[in-house]
Amino acid sequence: MLPSTETCKRWRERKFIRQPHRMVIALIVATAAGIYAMLNDQPDAARLFGAIGLFFLVIYAIANYIVWKSEQPE
Repeated sequence: MLPSTETCKRWRERKFIRQPHRMVIALIVATAAGIYAMLNDQPDAARLFGAIGLFFLVIYAIANYIVWKSEQPE
């Protein structure tokens, strides 16, 4: 079910995996917007930005797994 080491080595070369700063920036922006929405008593907006932040957190975790798996010996 999980990708093999060879697959992770191929995926590691993709720009999306090599440059995770975009995911981190999006996670920080979504978290800040969610906190701002909570402070201004806007629960629907806070929920939306929380979901967006969770999405980027999951994508970042998958990218880290791919890099970790590609460095493992076979």
